[in-house]
Amino acid sequence: MRLPRRRLLGQHMLIDERIIKKLLKISMINQHDTVYEAGTGDGSLTRALCKIAKSVVSFEIDKSLFNRSRRLLPMFPNLSLVNANIFDCFSLTFDVFISNLPYSRSKQALEWLPLQSFSRAIITVQKEFADKLQASPGDKNYRAITVIAQYCFNIEQLILIPKYSFEPPPKVESIVIRLVPKQPGVHTTPSIIRNVNLLFSSRHKKLVSILAKYNVKLEFKPNEKVEQLMPDQLIKLAECIAIH
Repeated sequence: MRLPRRRLLGQHMLIDERIIKKLLKISMINQHDTVYEAGTGDGSLTRALCKIAKSVVSFEIDKSLFNRSRRLLPMFPNLSLVNANIFDCFSLTFDVFISNLPYSRSKQALEWLPLQSFSRAIITVQKEFADKLQASPGDKNYRAITVIAQYCFNIEQLILIPKYSFEPPPKVESIVIRLVPKQPGVHTTPSIIRNVNLLFSSRHKKLVSILAKYNVKLEFKPNEKVEQLMPDQLIKLAECIAIH
C-alpha cells in the first residue's frame, strides 16, 4: 500500500518487506515485549510488530494518516493507535522503542529517550546524524546531541537501508541504529539536556569565561573549550549550571 506523494512531505515510508524483516530480527522483539512506535505511517511496520510483540502502542501525529491506519490495519487485540505527538508524553515505561521518523525529528527523539524507561531503541536515521552521535571531542561533528547520546546510551550502527526501500526515496543515506541505556546510575533531566545545548551555543569559547558567567567552581585547563570536553565532564558542568 503506497500513499500519495503529497501526503509524504517530510516522511519517507519504509515499504521494503525485506528491510522490515531485518528490522524485526535485529530488534529481538518477542511475545513478552511492549513496543512503542513513533510514526504509524502506512502501518507496514506496525502490522509486523503486532504479530510478534506482547503489545504495540503506535503514535501518529498526522490526523489523516492516523485515520487511514485505523481503517486499514487489522483489528489486532494487542494494538493501541494514538493520534498524538509521542514527544509530548513523558515518564513512559516500555521495552522497545522503534521508529522511522522524519529525519528532522531525530534530535528531538534522542533528547526525549533519556527521560523514558526502556531496554532498547531501534531507530532509522540519516547516516550523517548517526555518525554525529559517535563523534569524538574536538571533531567538527561533536555536538550537544553527541554528548547527550554518548552519556546516556551505548550506540551501535546496524544496517544501511537502500534509498529504494522508502517511498518517496530520500536524498540521503539511511541507517538503523540501536541505543541501549547505560547502567547503572546514568541520570539526566530536561534542565541538564537544555544546559548542554546552552553550552554548545558557546562551543568555541574558553571555559573560564563560561564558568565565570554562571559562577561555577570546577577545575579545567585554562584554555580548554566546551567542544574539547568529554560527555561526562559536560554533563557535570550542565548539572552545576542547573543548580545555579
